[in-house]
Amino acid sequence: MKRLRRLLILDTILLVTLIILMVPSSSLAVHEWLGFAVIPPVVLHLLLAWQWITSALARLVVKGAWRLRVNALLNTLLFIAFVVALFSGVMTSVIALPALGIHVTYDESWLRLHNSWANNFLILAGFHLAMNWNWIDGTVRRLMWGRPTVRGDAAIAAVAAKTPEARL
Repeated sequence: MKRLRRLLILDTILLVTLIILMVPSSSLAVHEWLGFAVIPPVVLHLLLAWQWITSALARLVVKGAWRLRVNALLNTLLFIAFVVALFSGVMTSVIALPALGIHVTYDESWLRLHNSWANNFLILAGFHLAMNWNWIDGTVRRLMWGRPTVRGDAAIAAVAAKTPEARL
């Protein structure tokens, strides 16, 4: 249960951060610094999901695993979009990097790349959220309100069955 609670908290932090990053009225300074600050939670998210990632890769060839294939493709595209948006964002930094003593030559093409891939990332993140909604619903109901659901319990059980501590 502690692992699920940590995952839910981390994923909530990532969602709120994404929303703040995409709000047009947020200042450029907030956007740039938050863009750098989101890197460790994303890495932690990937590390906590690493067992799912490795087991999913092994199960991709199983007949009838279409949902898993779609989810794996979605997650791969989401990661690529994140990396491209992050790198191009770094290349357009006019506040955070100069504050750290690092100066990059500003090029408008980096900004266009950043904006387009940030939009791609936002769309893919929405699909990622939708694809994992059963897990979110079941985890929130169980951890926050103590009300399990049949579909939510199945999603939680599927995640728990893949964790080493669940098999002990």
